[in-house]
Amino acid sequence: MIFHDWMYLVIVCILGAFSPGPSLMVILSITSSFGRESGIFASLGHGFAVFIYALISATGLSVLINANENLMIYIQILGAAFLLYLALRIYISLFFFEKKFAEPDQNVKLGNHFRDGFLLAILNPKIAAFFLALFSQFLQSDQTLSVHLLMAAIAGIIDTFAYIFVVFWASTAIIQKFILKNKKLIDLVFASILSFLSLSLFVNSIGYI
Repeated sequence: MIFHDWMYLVIVCILGAFSPGPSLMVILSITSSFGRESGIFASLGHGFAVFIYALISATGLSVLINANENLMIYIQILGAAFLLYLALRIYISLFFFEKKFAEPDQNVKLGNHFRDGFLLAILNPKIAAFFLALFSQFLQSDQTLSVHLLMAAIAGIIDTFAYIFVVFWASTAIIQKFILKNKKLIDLVFASILSFLSLSLFVNSIGYI
């Protein structure tokens, strides 16, 4: 790959990372509910999952999908279920508890948000499709594993820092003041959007079975 190709890869990864979708909604929800550190840990988990998807895409995920055409559908159904789980968790904390997740150990809480960010990305087959389409422009038969690792690392790092940027923006004083003032409404909107995305994804998946 020449320098021009690497620059094109970086630009497309940046545009993909900042595109609106379920990931952005969940990262914002975690940040507004639990604070900046939790949002950062969720971003790290999401970026790590993107790195894995990008690496698998670069080294042959298309071969697996061609061998099992239902693989993407199964992943999509799991992703829909996870989005619904996140929405239900917001609904439950909103209507049945005074405080979200009480006072668990801080390390456990942050670890849970890393897990949420990771699962959010790893159960989103659109990310796999995105990298299959993107890397198809650059993959060559004589490429080494080190090149694939660098491509995946670029994708994962850009994704992580893009969401960390969103987290810092969402945790600024002005935005935090707005969030605190409209906390319940924001949570309700986030949960409703996640529910709609989950059901839409599920119906779309069932249609292909």
